[in-house]
Amino acid sequence: MTKFKEKDIVLVQSNCCKEMPKIHVRLLKRIESKSLKGQKMNWPSPAGWEAELIYSAEVDVLRKKWHIPFKFPNDVNTFIYEEEIVKKVKNKKNTTI
Repeated sequence: MTKFKEKDIVLVQSNCCKEMPKIHVRLLKRIESKSLKGQKMNWPSPAGWEAELIYSAEVDVLRKKWHIPFKFPNDVNTFIYEEEIVKKVKNKKNTTI
């Protein structure tokens, strides 16, 4: 069972590049893929979330420094794996959406 729920705001760190900054996202919908049955190794099924970035300053950094084509406020949807979630944000600051 996951400890996160829809509309939670979490801090996320990318697994592919540890130099990228941590970003805040709002979780929208949990996605769990089917396990890989019939394989020689029993891999866990990857679970993740459809999410949206919530701070325009973080979107600007990702677009300008890392060349990730987000545009605030309309094109900020992404997918994150649960193992990329660092922590749930307790204090909800004023979100810009």
